[in-house]
Amino acid sequence: MMQYTKAGVITEQEARQLEQGLEDTRSGRLGAFTVMMQAESDIQEEMKHDPLYKSDSLAELREALEAHRRVTDLMETAVNRLEGMRGYG
Repeated sequence: MMQYTKAGVITEQEARQLEQGLEDTRSGRLGAFTVMMQAESDIQEEMKHDPLYKSDSLAELREALEAHRRVTDLMETAVNRLEGMRGYG
C-alpha cells in the first residue's frame, strides 16, 4: 500500500515499485491476449501438458490486474492533484 506524505508525494521507493507494477501489467496484458486468442481446445491441450497452466496463468493475471489498479489509482491521484491546484497556469 502506498504511503503519502502530507504533501501527497510518493517516495522514490514507491515510484520504483509502481514502475515494476507497470512491467507486471505489460506482462499480464500479453498473457491475457494469449489466453483470449487461444481456442478453448488449445487451452485444454495446454493444461494436459502443464497441469499448473490454469492456476499459474490465473495468478499472474490477477497480480497484473492488481498492479494495474495501483498504477491507475496513482494516475488518478496525480490528475486530481494537478486539477486541484489553483493560480498556476
